[in-house]
Amino acid sequence: MPRSPFKIVTVAALSLVLAITGVIWYSHSAAASDAPYPPLHAHHFQISDTYVPGSPAIQPHLARSGSGSISGPAFTQDDVIAYLNRYGFFAGPVVSGAHMKILSVQFVTSKRASQLMNGESVGRPDNALVCYVKVQGPFSLANSHAGSFATSKPAPTTAEYGDAVFDAHTGNLLVWGVYFQ
Repeated sequence: MPRSPFKIVTVAALSLVLAITGVIWYSHSAAASDAPYPPLHAHHFQISDTYVPGSPAIQPHLARSGSGSISGPAFTQDDVIAYLNRYGFFAGPVVSGAHMKILSVQFVTSKRASQLMNGESVGRPDNALVCYVKVQGPFSLANSHAGSFATSKPAPTTAEYGDAVFDAHTGNLLVWGVYFQ
């Protein structure tokens, strides 16, 4: 059976394209192999490289020290209160007719914040400065993921208390949670 001229031209064109691609790839890989390798330790690993920055929340505004570093918090307790009064708590709105109460705003170490949250990780070194906040609701969890965990019991619809931790230097939200009755 005679071959169609279209098939012959198509096979020839594909072969040519593959040959050109191979030559280009080979010439680039050969040139790249002549370049010196980057140093193995160009970046010194630090444990702080593994911490996530958190989610933007409170805008820091307090001045840094003369060296450019921050020794204390970059925002105040009043900034935290204003933020929560404006945006509410992260779990969801308070139950109809209730008002959120801010029970505590403390600038503490990450280790202390973890202790205040019954061992929950803050995601920072133990000596890092954070802002721990405790609030009281009750909070409606109807439209929240806070109550959506696998259990044989029905998911709770409200939470009486919640807490949150902000990075004291960036104002970013690091972690939050609620406590069920």
